[in-house]
Amino acid sequence: MRIHRYAERGDLSGLQRELRQGANINESESPADSFRPQTPLQCALASPSAGVEIVEFLIANGARLSLSPGQGKSDFKWAIRSGRIEKLQVLLDLGADITEVDAEGYDVLIEAMFSEAQGSEKIALVEFLIQQGAPLNGESTYGESALSVASRCGWFDIVQVLLDAGCDQSRLRWTELMQAVALDTLAEVQAELDRGADLTAVDRWERTPWLLSLQTGDRSKAQHLLEAGSDPLAVGRCGKLPMMYAIESGNLELLQWLIELGLDVNATDEFGETALMLAAELDQVEAASVLLSAGADSSRINQFNQRAFRKARSLEMITQLVAVGEDLADLDPSMRRLFTKVDKPDGWDLDSKHYEADKYPRFGKRNPERMAVPFWREMVRFRGEAYAARIQYQDTEYPIEAAVWCFQRFGQSMTVLPDGRVIEIAGEHEDYYDPDFYIYNDVVVYDGQGDFQIYGYPRTVFPPTDFHTATWVDGWIYIIGNLGYRDDRIIGETPIYRLNCMTFAIEQVTAVGEAPGWISGHRAVLQGRQIRVSGGQIWTIEQDQPTLVDNTAQSFLDLDQSCWHRVEIGSA
Repeated sequence: MRIHRYAERGDLSGLQRELRQGANINESESPADSFRPQTPLQCALASPSAGVEIVEFLIANGARLSLSPGQGKSDFKWAIRSGRIEKLQVLLDLGADITEVDAEGYDVLIEAMFSEAQGSEKIALVEFLIQQGAPLNGESTYGESALSVASRCGWFDIVQVLLDAGCDQSRLRWTELMQAVALDTLAEVQAELDRGADLTAVDRWERTPWLLSLQTGDRSKAQHLLEAGSDPLAVGRCGKLPMMYAIESGNLELLQWLIELGLDVNATDEFGETALMLAAELDQVEAASVLLSAGADSSRINQFNQRAFRKARSLEMITQLVAVGEDLADLDPSMRRLFTKVDKPDGWDLDSKHYEADKYPRFGKRNPERMAVPFWREMVRFRGEAYAARIQYQDTEYPIEAAVWCFQRFGQSMTVLPDGRVIEIAGEHEDYYDPDFYIYNDVVVYDGQGDFQIYGYPRTVFPPTDFHTATWVDGWIYIIGNLGYRDDRIIGETPIYRLNCMTFAIEQVTAVGEAPGWISGHRAVLQGRQIRVSGGQIWTIEQDQPTLVDNTAQSFLDLDQSCWHRVEIGSA
């Protein structure tokens, strides 16, 4: 709802406008979600972007306070999430309980470990809560305490603050050597080594002193421990790798040193995670560069079917991974918003008449036809699913007549042009059994400044297309492959189209030679004047039945000769 988004963004004029128009200041978002703030006040309390003046405005205008846990988080705990001490002070002055503990055992100090505050701000938050009388040794039903979480995350400055305040150090399960490594000087580390300290002992998080030294980012301590006989290949809980601890420390020199020691940059933990995946998740762009230069494989997949690319959270990280062969088609909606500079956080602006008039997909009548459809444009801004629109416009009763047009899609390509424009092509929504399943044949062109145009095409010009590739070549985007509707698939053929990046007309490309077949989910890379196609699956006949099989060859489309040639993987 708009009032919630304005509160979250700290937009005072937006809030004032909503209230003048009759918005309910205590409206809860639906469906209820204990992991998300529900009221405008909770949105403002939880958001680092909303200052204390927004909180005070909402309270002054009748926002209802929830100062006890009840069935969800209290307002005080939502304020802790933001890391903004001034908001906490307002609530304490209004009677918030610093000793509050919820049904799962989370107290305010444990909650602070998961706040948005970083670095010195998180330290200041912890110190403030301690000064206000927060309990020190609480433990959740999951065994988490403020001390154990800070230790796990490598926030050793916070560990020191908590210990100085009186937290129970035994929960860390540290030896004297571990304490020296994490909190003391190199001389004290050496003194413990001289006393014969156990190099193989592990703490609560199954870290040896060696792993702790890597997480602190202190190469001198790490080198002393290695020379004393530490196992450089030791791993922590769930097989967490030495390089992962070094990445968390942010010390690039330390990471490079581990690589020089011969540690495998493609080693995995128990979940199939690599060091590169962690660097992407933490947005450690320089660490990722070091790993890639050392041979890190960006195509590795973890147990959750994720590559490093899916964990990337910045344009810099994505650009770096694209340079080594990753495909923008794999971006999630939040990162697509970054690339396109188009987003819609403020809620639905269209009335139901626009929805009813244009809710269904339709083909263009020209090549191309500009589709200036208000509801479609709203859905592009939201990247919302069809069902969200049905809920908004109360259109959920069965039987459902047809799919609702939407822009939350799978198998949709994304191409960034040299001039900064971004083009997304087609894609599908939902699976075949869902009432909103639909395969699209449209093109959306973003100008790079926050605006966009939608183009439609006759089905005979460009059929419904998904899980294709889109390769820019000299002002054209070559669209290769398609999963498509089952009845549209032609065994042995490879659909090729190209989009004119000036007129946005699409034309079919005819190619001779040994095509890969009806391919989808593949990769395409421009090599000179050829497009190399590899991976993916091919629709073919096996045991007298049509089926998808893995593509085991590389196929090359010669753009000058419009000819395919094929090379089996492993052949000379």
